[in-house]
Amino acid sequence: MALIDDPYNSAVINFGRNLDISGVVCVSSHWVTPGPVQLATNPSPFIQHNFQGYQKELYDLDYKTPYSENLVQEVMTLLQTHSIEVITNPYYGMDHGVWMPMRLIRPEADLPILQMSLPLDGSPRDIMKIGRCLSELRKKGILLMGSGIAAFNASKIIWHSRGEQVHPKILEFDDWLQKRLLTASIEEILDYRKTSPHGEFAHPHPSTLLPLFFTIGTSMHGDLPQMIYKGFKYSSTSLLTFCLGQRAIVEKTFS
Repeated sequence: MALIDDPYNSAVINFGRNLDISGVVCVSSHWVTPGPVQLATNPSPFIQHNFQGYQKELYDLDYKTPYSENLVQEVMTLLQTHSIEVITNPYYGMDHGVWMPMRLIRPEADLPILQMSLPLDGSPRDIMKIGRCLSELRKKGILLMGSGIAAFNASKIIWHSRGEQVHPKILEFDDWLQKRLLTASIEEILDYRKTSPHGEFAHPHPSTLLPLFFTIGTSMHGDLPQMIYKGFKYSSTSLLTFCLGQRAIVEKTFS
């Protein structure tokens, strides 16, 4: 995602061009913590290259953003008001689940981005509640972003596959999820391990789907669910990406 130009990157870049936002609050499947929700609050934000074995060019990338104490305080107040325990963590740097897509969405790096952790012992409904607590920030122009993956089974990766060879179980789960998102079938999605085809195969590690429940929680009355991109890579990886908005944000949807 960070180094190549492809239709997925183009779709995310186009999505970013159509946004009018003043800041970002995000969660990533790479930061799941025991205990209270944590906020990354280093006053000099930095990124992590928390991956191994990739080409040198990835480790040379950077994404320096401003810091906003006001945004931190707003998020803390909203969570505490709804009895969600939250603490600050000045040592955590923005992980690649956030800075990689944000480099496409906002290449100028001119907005404050506050990353928060997801609770390790939180149920999908608990995480949806966290998103709901923060939904009013959208009225202030804050983008609330969940960065996970719609379907991913690392044991079935075929590296040379660029989308033409999709594992049938991944394809079936992905179609199921897309239809439930577009029809707002929230209860089915929350209980996906029982209601979906191949839920455990598509998510052997449940943390990969946790950001979805945060995003669902941020929805407001009148939202239009819009698909930014639908596609696959490496046979067992879905790139399904969507947004919620009160107006049409995506200029062109997939067929």
